[in-house]
Parts: sequence; structure tokens; C-alpha cells
Amino acid sequence: MQETQSKEAKVYMLSQADELLIAIILKNTKVTQAQVDQALADCQAAKNEGRDLDLAHAILNRKWLSRAELYKLVKARNFALMRQEDKRIGRRAFRKGYITKTQLDEALAFQRQLFKALGDIKRLESILIDDGHITPEKVREIWAEYTSFLKRSGERPVEPKTDPSLLKHG
Repeated sequence: MQETQSKEAKVYMLSQADELLIAIILKNTKVTQAQVDQALADCQAAKNEGRDLDLAHAILNRKWLSRAELYKLVKARNFALMRQEDKRIGRRAFRKGYITKTQLDEALAFQRQLFKALGDIKRLESILIDDGHITPEKVREIWAEYTSFLKRSGERPVEPKTDPSLLKHG
């Protein structure tokens, strides 16, 4: 984080998802770094009080962004996280000779177009299976290897979720 971050915000541990959401918010909205720092301080204060408050809801509570705006940004963040992981899975499938580089590139391009046009998040392996480029068995094999690698490195696969409460009015 930048040096302008408050002491309270510095205590709040940022996940990869939070860091990416901050970058997307700062790039695509009028929310400032100082406001992000205030939201992070709110998250830390809530944690100190035993309450659960995520970054998106802290920003929403401050009314810096509407629910609809925040929902779109969180969804974009989820797509970016999932796509990063899908690229790893796709490269692994390519290295094992299960798919060609062209098939991988075309599936990634379709995935991006689908998200841009409709906002739909579709996993790369689903696209490759639907197109008949890889079998579900090979996908399971690649995922097993990938999750084993993540466990050894202390990571977990991403679970792109958009909090449904961001869609509620109020």
C-alpha cells in the first residue's frame, strides 16, 4: 500500500483479492487512496470489535460507490482472479500436450469476450471441454496436480464469489 495509508489501515491484513479490488477501484472510480485507507481502517475497527466487515461493504457503508457500481467492480475482480488461475491451468494442459497453444489462446479469448459482452464468468476448462479439446478426466488430473502444488506452496484455489448482499437495496 502507499505511504498515505493510516496506522489503523496498515494493521488490516490484505488478501490478494482485496489488493486487486483496491487496484480496480482506484483505476476505475473517483475513490481515492485516502478513502480506501479509511475503509481499511473501518475493516480493522470492525475486526477489533469482533464484527466481520469486508472491504466492499466498508466502501458501500461510506456511500462512495453505489451497490451496482461495487457489484460490477467485485465481479471484475473475481474474473481477474479466476482468469489468472485459468491461465495456469491452461498452460499446464498445454505443457502436458492435452491442448495446443492455439486452442488455449482461442479459449482464453472467448472467455474474455464472454465476460466483456455478457458479464458471464465461465471457467477455461468448461470452454475447452465444451469445444471438445479436452476430456473431463484430463481436467480432473490437471486440477489434482494444481491443487497439490498450491497446498505445497501454502495457497488455495480461488473461489470467485460475488456477495449477493451487494445486490440488495438498502
